[in-house]
Amino acid sequence: MNFDSLNLFTLPTRVYFGYNSINYVGKVVKEFSLNKVLIVTDKGVRSAGVIDPLTHSLEVLGLAYEVFDDVPEDPGSQVVNDGVELLKQKGCNGVIIIGGGSPLCAGKGIALVASNGGSISNYEGNEKYKVSPLPMIAIPTTAGSGSEVSPSFIISDESRNNYKMTITGYKCFPNVAILDPLLLRSLPARQFIISGIDALTHAIEATCTNQATSLTDAIAYEAIRLMMKNMATAAYTDNLNSKSDQLYASTIANIACGNAKLGLVHAMSNPLGSYHIPHGLANGILLPYVMDYNYPVCKYQYAWIAEVIGITKPQMNLEEKATAAIDAIKELFININFPQCFTEDMVPKAVIPTMARIAMGRPQIKFNIRKASENDIIQIYERAFHGWN
Repeated sequence: MNFDSLNLFTLPTRVYFGYNSINYVGKVVKEFSLNKVLIVTDKGVRSAGVIDPLTHSLEVLGLAYEVFDDVPEDPGSQVVNDGVELLKQKGCNGVIIIGGGSPLCAGKGIALVASNGGSISNYEGNEKYKVSPLPMIAIPTTAGSGSEVSPSFIISDESRNNYKMTITGYKCFPNVAILDPLLLRSLPARQFIISGIDALTHAIEATCTNQATSLTDAIAYEAIRLMMKNMATAAYTDNLNSKSDQLYASTIANIACGNAKLGLVHAMSNPLGSYHIPHGLANGILLPYVMDYNYPVCKYQYAWIAEVIGITKPQMNLEEKATAAIDAIKELFININFPQCFTEDMVPKAVIPTMARIAMGRPQIKFNIRKASENDIIQIYERAFHGWN
């Protein structure tokens, strides 16, 4: 044990997990003594009827609500402003967020600005607010971002070419997360896959940072095991056990990376958001290339991945196990038809140097277990345009 270091593990969010757990939301709202809540979602989730059990749970207890469903993919500061305006106009004093990563980010921003005033850009960074956000209940409808148990969220700044602002702080954790696997049944397979790879990236990166501990490793490896086993079945079939395991895994993956931090994949995926590449897609494409880069210092971590997913043999040495883990990730990508590389249609290759400079300024850089130079990042981006065998 290193007595010169201090490790902190935090999870203030209360989590309810189980089939039909969304029916419990009304009781939670009543417990927080909220007069009226703003339900933050997107039009796809609302039109699919996913919020119906939620509103029913409120109505049977006579609880008032207003729905804000104008959240687009990669929400910007204007969406947050619109949500805050509606919240104040309708007299809401709490926020329920239901949806994927975009509504979860927007909802957190709305809750924060509603209690602090100003613009969301005023709170970019860590602990920049003075007042706690309004009470938040987070209900994920994808098994991906894990934002329901995270204090961090990302909002695009339209005034800076959709630069992705990261806002975080201890009081930005949702008060309650409700995980209902039945809400995943209407999620299209492609979105399920992109969200799932995002969650897998969270878990793998959590094992390869300088903040990882035995506790975060245990959580991360269990998340990896579950996702490698269930992702394809959960996405392409109506197997509720697989969907349940995938949802659970995505949440604990964020618990792991929320404490162990993230690394090079997330630093490099951030500038790709300016080109409207979905966050999970950008993370997934980068993941095998960053794993290759980190290989010299992450052999032990990768070997453990191979162990927990059951692909090792007694005669294999450390290097062989580590290589097998990377190969297993690539094989998964092939099996689920996940893109292996970026194309010029997605992002111009000419902007690689600019993206590398931005990535070097991202906070995740300092947590990656292998220190990367700007030139290293350029080379990884370039490989991510060529593809892997």
